[in-house]
Amino acid sequence: MFFDRVKSCVKKATILTVVLLTGFGTTAIAQPDFGGFLELDKRFVTGGDSTYIDNFYNQFRLEMKAPVGSQLYLFSSLDFRFYDFPQPQSLSDLERMESQFPYDMSVWEAFIDVYGFLFEDLDIRVGKQRIAWGRADKLNPTDNLNPNDFSDLVNFTEMAPSWAFKGTWYFGNNRLTGVWLPGITPVLLPRNGANLFLGDVGDYDDELQLPEQTPQNSMFAFHWDGSIDKWDFSVSYFNGYDDIPVATNLLVAPPMAPQVEMEFPKIQVIGADLVTELSGIGIWGEAGLFLPEKVELISDINGFSSRETQLEDEPYLKFTIGGDYTFPNGIYLNTQWMHGFYTERGTENLNDYFIIRLEQNFFNEDVLFALNNTLEVNDWEQLGYGLSPELTYQRIDNLEAGLGAFLIWGEEGTLFNSWEELDQVFVRFRVDF
Repeated sequence: MFFDRVKSCVKKATILTVVLLTGFGTTAIAQPDFGGFLELDKRFVTGGDSTYIDNFYNQFRLEMKAPVGSQLYLFSSLDFRFYDFPQPQSLSDLERMESQFPYDMSVWEAFIDVYGFLFEDLDIRVGKQRIAWGRADKLNPTDNLNPNDFSDLVNFTEMAPSWAFKGTWYFGNNRLTGVWLPGITPVLLPRNGANLFLGDVGDYDDELQLPEQTPQNSMFAFHWDGSIDKWDFSVSYFNGYDDIPVATNLLVAPPMAPQVEMEFPKIQVIGADLVTELSGIGIWGEAGLFLPEKVELISDINGFSSRETQLEDEPYLKFTIGGDYTFPNGIYLNTQWMHGFYTERGTENLNDYFIIRLEQNFFNEDVLFALNNTLEVNDWEQLGYGLSPELTYQRIDNLEAGLGAFLIWGEEGTLFNSWEELDQVFVRFRVDF
């Protein structure tokens, strides 16, 4: 009933917006099309006394598509993330529904497409949008326009939309894209889990310093897509900020809790990617050359001050190389080598990750078995390992019901070491409509 009311309100607001944008109905308006998905996800930690994890969320996404004549297109989506357990801290919290039924709600995307703007071969998109660059499978070092969405630890390759103006000019099979973003949108982190990605600073009293919202601090990027025979390629340039903050000031003065100030480093990225298919084998490569500005950490520990370099103003290279193939017996293999995780910066701090995914359908494709394996190599001395098997029932149209696990092990100094206590099993239901 609640979602029916939301859908009705969104539909009325959409029709009103379309009428205003098109001169009070002078242009043909197609009926808006609604869709989305509902995903219910329950997880608990394995070993010892099993504990449910409630820093992960269930999700309901409502999407609206509305073509307006032949040159306008509207898209918007609402994202509801709701949690299973109540979080009252006092009797007054019992009077508030949001403490009993915690949730997050946001406008996920909302943009306008204009086709043939000024020139026949020029399209523009304005609004909150996801701009995905790179041809590697989700592990894209050139995909820097939108912030990382780490809010789900198991699905850390996702990105969140941000406000942007994008123009695309078509030249036959090639296209040139220019993007302007008025400001940075920071990374999304798990609830109560900043230390899983940022280390010990996630346990300090912190203060974020965002760049001032001025035209001088806006971000921009260019992207050229092309193809030669069976080879598709692109080159890109990004000038902006890293969406993951870095510590710049640290104060340790007991009995107060350690305090840290964090800023978002200025970066430039020159990127390129290439993809093709040879004898049924998909092959891709993607690389980003990062040009950072120098970042220093000023520490005051028990009255003694020091200064150390957090990030040198020296270029460093991140890349992903991979391929996939479906064998005659139906087994699908996808393997990638990622040099440099999203949170890693500087040549000496980039680790290597080797990812292998296997898939096989059973029972007339009613059941899918998938196995994800990830090997982390830290300086070729310390190792981490992740294993994620999942069984998905998909016989009923638009329904996926999955059962799986997320198991992590890592030596001291690896990223996976900080995730070891989050070994978990999960059950998942998703309906697309």
